[in-house]
Amino acid sequence: MASKTIVVAAIDFGTTYSGWAFSFKHDYDADPTKISAKQWQGGHLISMKAPTAVLIKPDAKTFDSFGYEAENKYIELASDDNNEHKRWYYFRRFKMMLHEKIGLDRNINIDDETQKSLPAKTVFSLVIRYLKEDMLKISNDRISSEHIREDEITWVLTVPAIWTDAAKQFMREAAIEAGIKNENLKIALEPETASIFCRLLPVEKMIEGGGIASFKPGSVYMVLDAGGGTIDITVHEVLSNGKLKELHKASGGAWGGIQVDEAYRQFLISLFGNPVFRRFQVENKEDYLDMFRDFEIKKREIAPDKDTKVTIRLPSSLKEIFMDESGEDLRTAIMQTKYANDVSLTGDKLRIHSTVMKSLFSNAIQSTVSHVKELMKDKIVHRVSNILMVGGFSESKMLQHAIRSSFPNLKVIIPNEAGLVIVKGAVVFGHSPSSVSHRVCKYTFGVDMEVPFDNQKHDILKLIERDYGPRCQDIFDKYVEIGQSMALNLTTTEHLYQPTTESQSSVRFTIYASTQKSPMYVTDDGCVKLGYVEVDILDKSVPRDQRSVLVSMTFGGTEIEVTAKEKRTGNVAKANVNFLG
Repeated sequence: MASKTIVVAAIDFGTTYSGWAFSFKHDYDADPTKISAKQWQGGHLISMKAPTAVLIKPDAKTFDSFGYEAENKYIELASDDNNEHKRWYYFRRFKMMLHEKIGLDRNINIDDETQKSLPAKTVFSLVIRYLKEDMLKISNDRISSEHIREDEITWVLTVPAIWTDAAKQFMREAAIEAGIKNENLKIALEPETASIFCRLLPVEKMIEGGGIASFKPGSVYMVLDAGGGTIDITVHEVLSNGKLKELHKASGGAWGGIQVDEAYRQFLISLFGNPVFRRFQVENKEDYLDMFRDFEIKKREIAPDKDTKVTIRLPSSLKEIFMDESGEDLRTAIMQTKYANDVSLTGDKLRIHSTVMKSLFSNAIQSTVSHVKELMKDKIVHRVSNILMVGGFSESKMLQHAIRSSFPNLKVIIPNEAGLVIVKGAVVFGHSPSSVSHRVCKYTFGVDMEVPFDNQKHDILKLIERDYGPRCQDIFDKYVEIGQSMALNLTTTEHLYQPTTESQSSVRFTIYASTQKSPMYVTDDGCVKLGYVEVDILDKSVPRDQRSVLVSMTFGGTEIEVTAKEKRTGNVAKANVNFLG
């Protein structure tokens, strides 16, 4: 936490929805759950977060609007006959580009709605800057004295626990570009922050299942963070000091709520045909957006025990395009599809049988349930007695029922406003970053190095000749092992490295991750290059073999940190860690 912190502010940059929350230190000390969050509104839909949509002006660098405002303005631009919207840049739901990107480049571009590209860093930083300034404006309005200074704020940015270190670094650099100082910024893992906040909530703040605040030391529970883009799962144990210990490495996949949206879109395409629906999406953006905003409300009401038909208002523009493209009557055409017995058209209302609407959830739910079942086979995870469901998609009755029915021996706990506990927990994390005392390594981490060649154990293909003798290259120098429990900010033992040539003024080595416990070479199966570390050698006056550098890495936090010092002098050396190429 920043040394003069009086406010902790958290930004939840989500795939589908984003928002922020904050609390003053004096409020946190009195009541940790006293946290302010903004309420957003778009049409008839009121939410505690806004759609992750940003509109950028035609100069490709100036922010225009965010959230519902960006959606509405882009639609207004698109309604003009002169195609003015094609000059603007409109991005939505773009966070997923960082999912599972191990070889991420900081200069990567992303395409907007009309396939124009901008640097992804620019788009992310503009959104973070907007959320930052929006929070500052409202928090400053709360106090009548002078405004809060930048160095008095600790910022927390949430990311999925299953993200790579490259993706975390990308978000950190985007936040710095947005005007947040590096030393005032913390990266928090989403399921962890949700768990931290729910530990503070009394039973009456839960929808069902009781609470986790009363869990005794030794209690083990699973956190299932179901967001718009990803399902993020961790397993926590309550320690005697009240802190949390991660028992199993974070896991999950891209099975979030947007899979349901995509299933709905594919359903509509099967009714109207791809050419019709594509033309409708391009020519009638306002009707298209209203149709999906309507579905956003409807899908929250879909439940396993509801057999009533769901009514969707059908825009007249879609019916007109269908008639223009096909020359058929829409009602008659629907009767010729596989949904003849499940879908009917009355006026401008599409009446859809509940079984069809429930089926839209199948892929997302089945993937999630299958993954949890696989996790439960692990003897550590088998100790779980409760599942805490958080994240916006956890508010779905369909997902809740699937988890309860698939795991009848486990108690399912769901907090009120499940989509907000992540950002509120991030605020608590900012005030108390040591709430999670242990984390589990997702991979075996190490670096590449050279050692003296040994004919008895080294591959002859790895032999390289140096002036000072034969060496074996590509050795995997292991720091921590997959599945290893790491205490918060635990620093590994120091590893010794030397320059390979007399002229070197720095030592550079590559960081690798492996799914194996003890790989011998960085080229072994399961090894992936993450990035590199470059350590400056301050004392260049001595021979190569005396210019040794001692390097250690700090794990157990939310990001990997590297420290280095010269062995001969003890001087701290500058170590630049780069996971972004």
